[in-house]
Amino acid sequence: MSEAASYDGRRFTFRTSGSDPLLPGDIVLIDAGSSVRYAGQVLEHAFTDTGDLTGIGAVLHVLDDDGLPIRAVRRPFSHATVEMADLDLLQALQSSAKAAIPVGTWRSGNLETTAHLKAQGFNRHTFLCGQSGSGKTYALGVILEQLILRTAVRMVVLDPNADFVRLGETLPGAPEEGAHQITETDIRVLRPRSSHAGLHARFSTMSPRSQAAVLRMDPVRDRAEYNTFMHVIADGGHEDLTTLLERLAAGNPSEVALAQRIENLGILGWDVWAATNTSAYEVVESGSRITVMDLGGFEDPAEPLAASLDVLDSLWADRSSRTPTLIVIDEAHNVCPAEPANALAAAVTDRLIQIAAEGRKFGLWLLLSSQRPSKLHPQVLSQCDNLALMRMNSPSDVAELAQLFGFTPPAMLQAAPAFAQGEVLLAGGFVPAPSFVQMGERLTYEGGQDVKVPVSPAP
Repeated sequence: MSEAASYDGRRFTFRTSGSDPLLPGDIVLIDAGSSVRYAGQVLEHAFTDTGDLTGIGAVLHVLDDDGLPIRAVRRPFSHATVEMADLDLLQALQSSAKAAIPVGTWRSGNLETTAHLKAQGFNRHTFLCGQSGSGKTYALGVILEQLILRTAVRMVVLDPNADFVRLGETLPGAPEEGAHQITETDIRVLRPRSSHAGLHARFSTMSPRSQAAVLRMDPVRDRAEYNTFMHVIADGGHEDLTTLLERLAAGNPSEVALAQRIENLGILGWDVWAATNTSAYEVVESGSRITVMDLGGFEDPAEPLAASLDVLDSLWADRSSRTPTLIVIDEAHNVCPAEPANALAAAVTDRLIQIAAEGRKFGLWLLLSSQRPSKLHPQVLSQCDNLALMRMNSPSDVAELAQLFGFTPPAMLQAAPAFAQGEVLLAGGFVPAPSFVQMGERLTYEGGQDVKVPVSPAP
């Protein structure tokens, strides 16, 4: 039997001499007597010199006579008993939070039940983190599939490794209803140099600042050329790159120098430019439910950034429409790095900083995935209110996450190096309580599977 007390109604301490220890993350039932019961969660524990187990927990909810969470004041208590929650309580916590997006198996104590996310929790920014081999890409696929099935939110997926280009192709044996719904969803995959669904950006509709970034001009370092460019743009209006180059080449010496800059950079020959084709944002704007942008396959490493910037700028420019949009960025450190390497990378990062800070009230939400939190720009990462943490061996990365995501119990974070593949710690507004979860099965093909080492046949 475990005994507990709370002096503020928010945290409780407990002590137990039983053989079944209460571990961080476990959901418990607290009985304070006089028909007063609470749902709680163990946050940390330690053994005493006598072998007893002591610890601290959070009081989550007051429970009614039927064991259901209700809105009521959590009062201090001086003496209560604590026991492991049963399945009914785990399910009641999720139901009361309106968590209805199934993503895997929630483990608490010796119990397992389906883990659900809250759809409304995604109206905050989310960070998915895990080292290589942790199952991060697979987990992101599970979440995206279930968001397709359980919500109507529009998604734009920036996909650097072609991991989600088969998001509309269901696996043999996938549940029939879910498979049918996915195949009927308007999912458009845009790829470099594709003859029927190419990934393109439109230079003429970019903002002057973004156009200058594409041309790798810094307003301070390249102030003369930058100033010339701004005057040319102001006089010419919206022009494609070819028309702009022709006009510059026929202009004054400063304009000719600017034309030479464009020619020397080879920007005119980039495959990313739309010309007479449809740009990625035009696809999004046309009504595509899911737009997957395969950012790999371009010859120039700046082209994926140009495509990303065009879409992000356009989404921001149209923010007043308040169209709910989830912007999914896999390997996000490549798109919004902590230290941008050039003007174009800085422009993309600055736009994401703005979306992270102000986008939520306009229905622009981020779902970022990365192996290393330290490589992601801190002004973007610090705006995330949901955390999905997979196996992470680096102590410095775990420590950084503990500072950034203070709502996550430190003892649960410290378990990350021991996670199995596919195991994840979920915390924040999209779950009823921080949870250890084993991710469920994919419904569609995964593009990011590891290449296996060939093995010689046994002699």
